[in-house]
Amino acid sequence: MAAVPEDPAPDLQVERAAHGLRLRGTQLYLDPVGRPQLGFLAHARGARATLPERTVATPATVALLEAAQPRALRKAAPLPAAWRKPFALGSLTLTLYPAGHVLGSAQLCCELAGRSILYAGDLGGAGERAPATAERQEQVPCDALLLRATYGHPRYSFPRRAEVLEDLSRFVAAALAERRTPVVLAAPLGGAQEAVRHLAAHELRLHPAPLRFAEVYGAQGVDLPALLPLGAIRPGQVVVLPAHPRSRRYLPEIGPHRLCLLSGRAVEPGYAAQIGVDLALPLSDHAGFPDLVEYAVHSGASRVLTVHGYAEDLARALRERGVRAQSIREHQRQLELF
Repeated sequence: MAAVPEDPAPDLQVERAAHGLRLRGTQLYLDPVGRPQLGFLAHARGARATLPERTVATPATVALLEAAQPRALRKAAPLPAAWRKPFALGSLTLTLYPAGHVLGSAQLCCELAGRSILYAGDLGGAGERAPATAERQEQVPCDALLLRATYGHPRYSFPRRAEVLEDLSRFVAAALAERRTPVVLAAPLGGAQEAVRHLAAHELRLHPAPLRFAEVYGAQGVDLPALLPLGAIRPGQVVVLPAHPRSRRYLPEIGPHRLCLLSGRAVEPGYAAQIGVDLALPLSDHAGFPDLVEYAVHSGASRVLTVHGYAEDLARALRERGVRAQSIREHQRQLELF
């Protein structure tokens, strides 16, 4: 393959370092692993027990971390950053924009010498596939784009959110008609709040993890119904549990029930049978493949790097659309963006 000519401002680069991806020449890591001096946390979903010494995040993400990882947060010296308010970090200018994934999820725009790189970590769906309980995803123009490809394969094309939620309503109604308790398995942060918002007409009992996050959502101004903790289940109630194998330990206490899983992977044929649920619905708070492609194309970026998930599939699709794109592979150390 012929070498790609370098663009001006070669100092704006991404490199793989001890704690993950880092902007070269700075201490700023992007969604790092471990405890670097400084890291940007795109959202609170799946936050690790160890956070950077100084953690850049939105106020909503900090509040969710306080609910989920209070000990880790106390050691992290959080640096809350407001939407669209540029601030300086050494020679860099940083600005956060909504990613539309879960409450508080953010994209990070880094500017240096008149050029910009945007880290779009876990975008949410757009338009009719956008979550109702997160800030709306914003299209941010940039010179270079670093894009997470969690669902970057063509098979992950999600239906309109309203259609999936109606399927969820039908599942609940059918289970109740059978005198069984509808049990909804969802991500405790994001998916669970989407489910309870839609099922507000029912009496809802939640596992402590999604309930704790729901309380933060309410405090941040998201309209959610009254919720009950897990306890003795009465006829007519709906139970929401984390989408995790450990949640099955609660099922014997619930009694006769039906299981519905909410996950983007539900578009995979036979997925419900594979994991042992009655129904799997493709309700995802991640952007699907078409949304990722359109976001990259409309970003105006002269270079796109894809990372995580189906990075090579997404990069190939973008090249077919005329975008200069490549995936980040594990053996790569330095990744020039300009």
